[in-house]
Order: sequence, then structure tokens, then C-alpha cells
Amino acid sequence: MGTSTHNGGQKGGTPLVPSWLQDPDENMQNETLQGVNGNQIPPTGDAERFTAPRGEFTRYINSGGRDSSLGRKSVSNYIRNSLGGSSNATQRMGAARSSTARLLNIAGAFASGGARAVEQYLSIENLSHKTASDAFIAITDFVCPDGGPQDEGIARSAYISAIEESPEIATIKFEDLTSEQIMVIVERTMANAIFSRITNDIGNKIILLPQDRATSDSIIVQMKDFVKGSVSDAVANLNIQTGNIRQGDSLRIVNQVYKEAFDIMVSAGENE
Repeated sequence: MGTSTHNGGQKGGTPLVPSWLQDPDENMQNETLQGVNGNQIPPTGDAERFTAPRGEFTRYINSGGRDSSLGRKSVSNYIRNSLGGSSNATQRMGAARSSTARLLNIAGAFASGGARAVEQYLSIENLSHKTASDAFIAITDFVCPDGGPQDEGIARSAYISAIEESPEIATIKFEDLTSEQIMVIVERTMANAIFSRITNDIGNKIILLPQDRATSDSIIVQMKDFVKGSVSDAVANLNIQTGNIRQGDSLRIVNQVYKEAFDIMVSAGENE
């Protein structure tokens, strides 16, 4: 997990939605979730709001991943109680929302006109004959502008990890990709961003506590699979079709997918 972003965990007094975290990319769109006023100062969260899910997640780690139900329960508790629900959890994704929306725009352009349409949309030449993985790396700065707060680092790491986790595109030319394969990158990027957000908030001991690296890796894979499945189900539930994506709708669609994925994770944990 060389590209994963971990730190000492969020402090409880951190606002539910960080004050530096504004709606993504003013030049792209000015959309927000319903009921969220981006101009308001976000409320400071309860100083102990992460304590319960963090304790549950730590016990899940200490089980070596055997108590997977406790892992799902901790994530559900984190979303529902610590963050106040799926809408707040979506807003907390910050820069990952705008980067995913840019990537979704690329998927839409590809669906409408192939690799040439993407080149025209990005004003970039010679993407068509690159391998798909090289082409995705080449447009990293468009999808995830570098620099800035930790939030932007999470978004960039999520995208690069999605490419690394897709060896099937390493030998395929970008122009030979299918729209479905690009959507796989979109889904993996979203899942990686959610996973990083969760582990930074309540699971920063996921690497430190296990007695060996194999156990740590197994827990990471298990939790990532849970998140990836939730994102994939969200895309399916919302019937997202790349051929029907208009550029002005991308952020709204991304918000819907994140929110639906969080709702799915909440339900999974409640059923444990």
C-alpha cells in the first residue's frame, strides 16, 4: 500500500466538515449537496465523536480481521453517528469529489467519441497510442491537481492506487479501452478515497497493530473489498451509464454515488 495516506488520526475537535474544505473546483461547477450551505462555518464536532467507532475498529484489527462484522459495524457507526449520516460523509470527501467528477467527465467523453474525444477535451495529444495505464498517469495532474492540504493528497493517492490496482490495463492501448473499463478506474478511485478517509479518521492503527505484515495486508484487503463492493453496488443501484453523462452533471452524479455507497455501508453494519 505504498500510495496509501495514513496519519495519526483526526482529532475529535476537528469540524465535521473541515473549514478549509470548500465545494470542489469553482471553475468546474458550483453544485453542493442539498441542505449543505458551503458558505457556513461548519460546526465543530463532539471531541469524543470518533471514540466509539475507533475502539470498534481497533478491536477488529486486533482480531486479525477474523471478526469482519465488527469492522463493518465500526464503519457504520462512524458514518451514522460520528459524521451525522451519509450526506455529511459525502461532503467530508472534499477534493475526492472534484477529482472523481473530472474522471467521470473523461469517462463520458470516451463513451461519446473514444480516445480522440478525450484528447480534444483535455487538449492533450498522443494519448491514444499510449498504454491505458500510461495514459491515465499522464492525465494525473488534470484529474488530481498536486499540492495543498491532506485532503488533496488523499484524492491523488486514491487515483494513482486505482491505476496500480488495474494491471489488466497495463498492456491495452488507451484507444482500445471500453467505457466499462474506465468506469472500473472511477469506482476504484472512489473506493480508495473512502478507504483512506475511514482509516485516517478511525483506523490509523491498521498497519501498526497487527503482529505481521501479512495480517495487516489481509485486513486492508478485507476492508477495501467491503468499500469497493459498496461503491460498485451504488453505481449499479443508480444505473450510472457513461454514455449519458453530461459534463455539468458529473459532480451531482459523484455526490449521489458517494452518498449511496455510505448508505450501503451503514446498512451493512446495522445488520451485524
